[in-house]
Amino acid sequence: MMIRNMILIGVTMAMLFAANPTQAFICEIINGSFEDDGRINDITSQDPNGWTASVPTDKFTAKTDNSWKTDGNYSLNIFSQWFKDFTAGDMATVSQQVYLTDVNEIIFDLKLDTYTGLGWDITYATAVVMIDDEVVWEPNNTDPDLRDVYLDESFKIDSKYKDDNPHTLSLGLRINVDTEDGFFEFYRTWWDSIECTHIICDGQGLLDGDFNQDCYVDIYDLQLAADVWLAEVPASDIYNLYKGDDIDANGIVNFLDFSIFAGNWLLSSYPE
Repeated sequence: MMIRNMILIGVTMAMLFAANPTQAFICEIINGSFEDDGRINDITSQDPNGWTASVPTDKFTAKTDNSWKTDGNYSLNIFSQWFKDFTAGDMATVSQQVYLTDVNEIIFDLKLDTYTGLGWDITYATAVVMIDDEVVWEPNNTDPDLRDVYLDESFKIDSKYKDDNPHTLSLGLRINVDTEDGFFEFYRTWWDSIECTHIICDGQGLLDGDFNQDCYVDIYDLQLAADVWLAEVPASDIYNLYKGDDIDANGIVNFLDFSIFAGNWLLSSYPE
């Protein structure tokens, strides 16, 4: 079936290079499960693919590892260091640019823990999610101990972010108090499986290859793809469907992307 779809689409594609498409802005979080690079012992030396690290190395440590994960083999681990002086508001984050035009929620998995096994007091530290440096999510309970695994945590996207401009999504660990003698504790966070859910298609999200966001993969999407055939595009580009061969930030729109497109040919996001 896949081969037949590819032949059919390939024949049709030759007729479409005269198209003049406009690109839709779709939220595609790059490397949302931190799988692309495997283990990185220090993300200040090597940013995880798609993310930019901002980690004060005299106070925090951050890496990708397999000590806890929910999707794939790795997750992002950010933790505070022992016996360090902190100023309230100190934080370590990773960030990337995303489009939120048609996004309903961002969901993620998170684990909070401490090194000594003592409770996590939100007075001292908290995990945060930010958009454009504004905190949009942090634990909303006041339990004396926040240590736990939080699966499918989510927050709704405010309408002010739903424009055609890119916005900076950040995940991190923030210290909430001034200290003089440092914490006798590691506050540890793990982040995994960060994804966007879309309002469109009855909340089902878009299939790979639905470039015009009409909830179908069809000739109109092929017309858009034809215009960027064999073009070099950023890793975050909607036409870069196959990321397995991307050694750097860019990808080539070629038959690897085309095979994924063909797999969804004439399918719809709408539930049966």
